[in-house]
Amino acid sequence: MNIRLLHRDEIEKERWNGCVHYAPNGNIFGYMWYLDHVAKDWCGLVEDEYHSVFPLVYRTDRLGRGSLVQPVWMREMGIYSVRALSPKRIRAFLEAIPDPYKKVDIAVGATNRPPEDMGFQVGKQANYYLDLGYPYEELADRFSSELFAQLNRAQEEELLPVSSIKPERIAGFFAGQTHTHSPDQHALLRIMYNALHRGWGFASAVKDRDDQILAADFFVYSHGRVMSLLGDAVGPRSGSPAWAFLYQLLIHSHAGRPIVLDFNSPHAGFSGSFGAREYPYLQLQRNDRWLGLW
Repeated sequence: MNIRLLHRDEIEKERWNGCVHYAPNGNIFGYMWYLDHVAKDWCGLVEDEYHSVFPLVYRTDRLGRGSLVQPVWMREMGIYSVRALSPKRIRAFLEAIPDPYKKVDIAVGATNRPPEDMGFQVGKQANYYLDLGYPYEELADRFSSELFAQLNRAQEEELLPVSSIKPERIAGFFAGQTHTHSPDQHALLRIMYNALHRGWGFASAVKDRDDQILAADFFVYSHGRVMSLLGDAVGPRSGSPAWAFLYQLLIHSHAGRPIVLDFNSPHAGFSGSFGAREYPYLQLQRNDRWLGLW
């Protein structure tokens, strides 16, 4: 197999995106438009005629030392391939990481586990999926009693759904929840507007009778999933009638469709109350500073 390193402006967009689109382990994070919005600096490893691709998001410190990092708004990346992700292929890609970026701290899909002798520390990160391909009544049978109590409270408090909400208001809600006005909000806005332009996403919110937003999220369609964009950043709150109502509305509207709800969140309490199951990914870390590479 021939693996070559390409700078961002050398990559053929359609071929890269085609690999991500058709890869069995593909996800929204691998598309070039998504990478461009979340990563300041990135390049890519490409196998043969774009049969496999591996985005490398890097950062260089003031001393000129480089490392591979995981940008905000990207849960995981990794090697996307239309071929089998064999240990041999994974090894070849990881060995092809350029020497200046041998320090690694990234998250990858579960199919990207490196061979044990490569010196990576491998940690498991939690995420949760809910298969929505059942009638709503069957899905609701899996709801916890605590969740039903929150849904009853939402009805008693006369909470209302908001379907036409602008990305700016979603970003404002995020800022209020996290008490930050970091530049990452700009990336968030770019992702939302690009998804809306492509018809790949929608915003959803819940408000009270005073028009105050109590819960809000943006959902993105990709690879047979509808994924919460804000799930990991904001974290749906267990015990909140507004968050329970928001996700109940989504589940009700998508029930019976061949699609999976990707909570994009490690919060087992909230996702588990809907009957979601854990679908972990991996954290890869390696620091070769002590091996003389730095």
